[in-house]
Amino acid sequence: MIINTKSGLVLVLLAVFSANLLETAWEASLHSGSPVSAADSKGAYAVQQFEPAFVDFEFHDATAEWAMYAYSTAYFVLFPLLATGVVVALLRRPALAPFRVLTLAVAIDYLVSLPFFLLFPVPERWADPNSSAILLSDRWSAALIDSIRPMSAINNSFPSTHVSLTMIMILVCYVFGVRLRHSVAALGTMVMLATFVLGIHWLADIIAGLAVGTLSVALGWICTDTSGRRELALASDAHPVRRKPSPLHEATGVGFLRPGRV
Repeated sequence: MIINTKSGLVLVLLAVFSANLLETAWEASLHSGSPVSAADSKGAYAVQQFEPAFVDFEFHDATAEWAMYAYSTAYFVLFPLLATGVVVALLRRPALAPFRVLTLAVAIDYLVSLPFFLLFPVPERWADPNSSAILLSDRWSAALIDSIRPMSAINNSFPSTHVSLTMIMILVCYVFGVRLRHSVAALGTMVMLATFVLGIHWLADIIAGLAVGTLSVALGWICTDTSGRRELALASDAHPVRRKPSPLHEATGVGFLRPGRV
């Protein structure tokens, strides 16, 4: 099967990425005249009902410059670097299970999110005139949002893909004991906060993204066969290699240790 080799799993990731590009291009063609349709406005109204009263973007344009630069960097630069680093780290492992769970989770995440993108369009917060938010990264450069627009339609806000994919990376790193997983969690948290601070996602988008990401990892784990699950102990950096004593060491109490798991 295609999911039983790393090359096959890479093809799955490429297929998901390609499907997303096609769907985004199709969405863009439908909104060539106006970026926000009547259906999008209904979606924005629906998610806005879940916003607490204290969430107010009236003074969003007065956000400190350091916050604008920091969160823009997290959203547009840190996220792809983090994703690339996690993928490379899992590909370098001899065990297949970690990369398989990640790949299956990403595919499931897209399959779960796609119906919402198509049937429940929600525009990004800044694009809704009733939200009082601005696209904070535009204060730095409008080229930032333009760079990701081919991969992220303006009305594919619910659930947040940035949040769900980041959640997948964090959970997989912890499940398989990936080295530097605490750093991945800290940086990933900043990415998720950036989706809100920059005025891109609604709170409902973020909560839904967390739920979809968690569900995707759980289903990816279930879809991994029993032999693949046994790789967990071998795949974890948290379990160092133990070594068997050589016959000389057993007999004399001195000598060299030979490698091997016990």
